[in-house]
Amino acid sequence: MRRITCSELLDEDRGTRREIRDSLDDLWRINRWLGGVSASLRLLEDFFARAGVHPVRVLDVGAGDSRLAGQLQMELRRRGLQAEFTVLDRCLSHLPNNFKAAGAPQPVVADALALPFAGGSFNVVMCNLFFHHFSDQPAKQLLRGMAAIASEAVMINDPERHPLPYLFIRYVPWFSRSPITRHDAPASVRQAYTRNELAAIAAEAGFTDFEVRRLVPFRLGLTLWKNPPRVPLSQKERTVFAKIVPMKGST
Repeated sequence: MRRITCSELLDEDRGTRREIRDSLDDLWRINRWLGGVSASLRLLEDFFARAGVHPVRVLDVGAGDSRLAGQLQMELRRRGLQAEFTVLDRCLSHLPNNFKAAGAPQPVVADALALPFAGGSFNVVMCNLFFHHFSDQPAKQLLRGMAAIASEAVMINDPERHPLPYLFIRYVPWFSRSPITRHDAPASVRQAYTRNELAAIAAEAGFTDFEVRRLVPFRLGLTLWKNPPRVPLSQKERTVFAKIVPMKGST
């Protein structure tokens, strides 16, 4: 399946206020049921297991209305893991209006390619359903920029380009109630990366300690590590954390 890039409507707020709100609702439905929460939680749990540090500060880049960050913060707390989330989006209209609530993720409006933070401001910098918006040099620039402000790790949770998720998201209406989503969701899958392509981008951006894994359903998780493990790893953990040898091209 060939990668085809295009602009996505929600990124540019191209729609009515109602259509944008409905699309954000669609996006939360996709994250809740199709791997946004579960895959991101898996990546974060692996971070805690390897880094052995908490509480941690997490920045979610391209966070939309921040429902994912709020859910992750709550799920980690249930597991006894403390994380303080900050959410960043380019569009103020996407960010929540209840950010003053106690414990709510703190919102920041900024460009993902010009992150307004000092080096090492966060333990983890992550993004979900966002990385595929970038190609070539901007994709590498995004990884380097995220890594510059992360003291421990960068985590990418993105769809895997494959015919099955493309057909599913295009023809299952429950996840695409907004006309914006009906355009953006299939477009996201078409311009997403394969496992090998994602590994190649990380290697070409200059990273050596990273891993790419497939996460159910049809999600890819990329973790860039900035520090060696703080706790000894078992043989099973060493297998899980083994890096994929970067290969150019798609599978």
